[in-house]
Amino acid sequence: MKTIHKIFLVLTLSFFTFFGSTLLAQTNQGGFFNREFNPEEIAGIIKHDAQKVIKKLKITKESTTKEIVKQLQDYNAKMDELLVIHSKTLEDLKIEFSKNIQIAIQNRDRTQMSEVRNLLKEIIPPIRQEADEYKKVLNKSLESILSEKQNKKWLKHQKQNRLQD
Repeated sequence: MKTIHKIFLVLTLSFFTFFGSTLLAQTNQGGFFNREFNPEEIAGIIKHDAQKVIKKLKITKESTTKEIVKQLQDYNAKMDELLVIHSKTLEDLKIEFSKNIQIAIQNRDRTQMSEVRNLLKEIIPPIRQEADEYKKVLNKSLESILSEKQNKKWLKHQKQNRLQD
């Protein structure tokens, strides 16, 4: 009986060792490059869902809710404007990034990415600065509407929202 257990154990371990490593290798082929490149998020162009924000901040007063919805709609409209203004640039950056990723993977050479890195350093900061200005205006207006506790929750939500994207 003990030999049957030993044989079963050896077969099970060898099965998982062999097939587990091949499955792991297949899922990690892309490594860092598996994540989709999104220049809008890198530039800080992030829109907020008013209903989620209200629920997250636990706002019950109708007047406060309306004011927050108005502020977030204004902010989202400005983010849409930024997207329209910079859509061609961001799309070109996305295409260039994808092209260079493919070349880097084929050649197994990451030096190809330095060109994209330089493009990112050149293109993204001015767009991010515009988005940050709008974010500051939104935060100022919400700070005057929200309680201190709600404002802390808002800032925490905003930080998490940026990190998730």
